[in-house]
Amino acid sequence: MTDKTIRHIGAPASGRSTRERLSPARLLSWVSGYETLVLLGLLIVVFTLTSDRFLTADNLQNVALVQAVTATMTLAVLMPLIIGEFDLSVGYLIGFLVMLEAFVAQHTSNPGIIIAAGPVVGLLVGLVNGLLTVYFKISSFIATLGVGILLSGATQGISNGKVIFENIPSSVTTLASEDFLGLSLAVWLTLLLAVVLFYVLEHTPFGRFWYAIGGSERVAYLAGVRTNRMRMTAFATAGVIVGFAANFALAQAGSANPGYGPELLLPAYAAAFLGVATYRPGYYNVLGALVAIILLAIGFNGLSLLGVPFWVQPIFNGSVLIIAVLVARQETRQVRTG
Repeated sequence: MTDKTIRHIGAPASGRSTRERLSPARLLSWVSGYETLVLLGLLIVVFTLTSDRFLTADNLQNVALVQAVTATMTLAVLMPLIIGEFDLSVGYLIGFLVMLEAFVAQHTSNPGIIIAAGPVVGLLVGLVNGLLTVYFKISSFIATLGVGILLSGATQGISNGKVIFENIPSSVTTLASEDFLGLSLAVWLTLLLAVVLFYVLEHTPFGRFWYAIGGSERVAYLAGVRTNRMRMTAFATAGVIVGFAANFALAQAGSANPGYGPELLLPAYAAAFLGVATYRPGYYNVLGALVAIILLAIGFNGLSLLGVPFWVQPIFNGSVLIIAVLVARQETRQVRTG
């Protein structure tokens, strides 16, 4: 066989190899698991090129402050999701806790009592959710939705349907107004909370037990995990975290609105589901959720700067939620099938 024949035979093989390396399937396999990061990068590039106000310190600081509450709410819903449950009361709970803190502020000027009211009562509500779900065997959908509806009525009751804005101490609103290294205290506290939860979930027995229960409660029980206690702890932790979110919300607004809260449920779950496709595919996790929150925040902020109407936000969040669920299911299926 001559050199010319060898070159002739080898040429098509080389061509096929190049096409295979550049095929859409191969490119998609390269970004598999990083779809959220790729989309985030594209949005940043597009909005930077289309709006001169997007990539400015003031705009980014404002986005971070606004998202502190949503980020904290996302961390809250992660806890029940990890054990395979849902907490639909969190939207009503934050509205109730913000109103409760404002109501307490009308009777005391002690900021410690006002700030502690949210996490303490949030803990109690979380324990009620856990009790109904774990020991009374009520579906978490039904139990937490029922608790949420009760909380909405309590919110209207203590507020009499009015916005409370008097006597909110400046030491409370400082959480949103005081800056440290360019970011508000609420943002730094949110990041600190995320770091703590990341460590607990990734590097402690608590995290391993919660993930084990989410994988199979029966197997976890047979392995010696006290599943009922751990499930109760997950709901209780979610309630405490919502209490922190209530502190940030009251600090930002400086008032309590009886209609506030339920609208936060959708973006919180959207970020939690989308985070499954970002880090540790198939598992709810803190790091992926934070990236998803940034994606949602950047997306809507950029659209707002381009002049889209206000009603685009729920459409954007709803669309992302549907896509997130589809991606999360696909990632989970891939992990389970190997």
